[in-house]
Amino acid sequence: MAPAAVAALDDDLLREVFIFLPSPADLLRAALACKPFLRAVRNAAFLRRFRRLHGSSSTLLLGCLVHLCHPDQPAPFLLPSAGPAAAAKTRVARDGDFSLSFLPRGGWLGGDTWQFLDCRNGRLLLKNRESQELAVADPLAWRCISLPPSPAERPVGYGLVADYGDQSAFRVFFITQDGGSSDTRALVLSSGELSWSDVAGLPRRPNLTHSRAMQANGSLYWTLKGGHSMVALNTATMEFSILKLPIPFRQLSFDVVEKCEDGNVLYLLTFRGFCIEVWAGAEDGAGVLTWTQVEKSVRFHKAMAMMHDSPELYQHGLDVIGVVAGVVFLRQWNRLLSIDLETMQLRRLSEEDCSSASIYPYAIPWPPMFLNPAEHGA
Repeated sequence: MAPAAVAALDDDLLREVFIFLPSPADLLRAALACKPFLRAVRNAAFLRRFRRLHGSSSTLLLGCLVHLCHPDQPAPFLLPSAGPAAAAKTRVARDGDFSLSFLPRGGWLGGDTWQFLDCRNGRLLLKNRESQELAVADPLAWRCISLPPSPAERPVGYGLVADYGDQSAFRVFFITQDGGSSDTRALVLSSGELSWSDVAGLPRRPNLTHSRAMQANGSLYWTLKGGHSMVALNTATMEFSILKLPIPFRQLSFDVVEKCEDGNVLYLLTFRGFCIEVWAGAEDGAGVLTWTQVEKSVRFHKAMAMMHDSPELYQHGLDVIGVVAGVVFLRQWNRLLSIDLETMQLRRLSEEDCSSASIYPYAIPWPPMFLNPAEHGA
């Protein structure tokens, strides 16, 4: 296209053309073609729209961040993702500091002990076990933001919400049940203000012990102890709700799954009877959430049996760690496994004993961060 023709197209018109590109790789090639194209793409609203439209393909899965909680391996490390584009993922990750030595006082390597609380869009939410200090860390940028102390006294849940359009922006949610109160409160801190605000309340005190945040359709979810229900917090309207789970899920681990074509339906993915099952929850005419099984995979029992030295070991229960970029991560006793939802290929990811490890899938928005408007003043 001639320079004069490019100059005649304003940024809004270019974005309406680029939104129809079939993949993030095509958008990246277009952005690198010339400065006007790159300027048009560096727009938070456009990137947010493009990434949501393209779902899991707009996320680059680099692997799993693993902390073994073992004296011989005090710091976390990145377990690289196998499969397609493995070499490209290695190039992206090689300059990162996944031991998090840039944390205050050197992190684990400096003698401190930190706890993973959540991981979204290449950012980690952590808490110092001794001082209770909260921080948001970016391993690829070697950057850490220490958060001000929360005014709440008794935290029961945390969540990290990233912005799909501006990778530098985030919000931290802090769920608390302080003494002397009969309700549950939600506090939020945004990266732009770095101060806590009380934004939502629930007139009961559900038990969120050992529940870590799940995220889909603009909401955060925590499973209640006993597995009968989960708490949902809509991060746009700041409203709490309690959702009953389907009966098969009450003794199973699972993750919520976002499907870009249907934001009004909540999808749950679990592993039962050596099969992947996906259930869909939608409100009926009376406003009641009803659940229907919509997908069931082939059985993996033979493949899992072949991975183990002992035929008895494969029968240990499986925990769903998370679903990211079309890959399910599972822990089977001390083994870390993954299943690609497109190819249904089962992989064993590590020879390490992961039975007590803290594990979070680690992915970044794609196209890459140099398109991020906050980094370039766009």
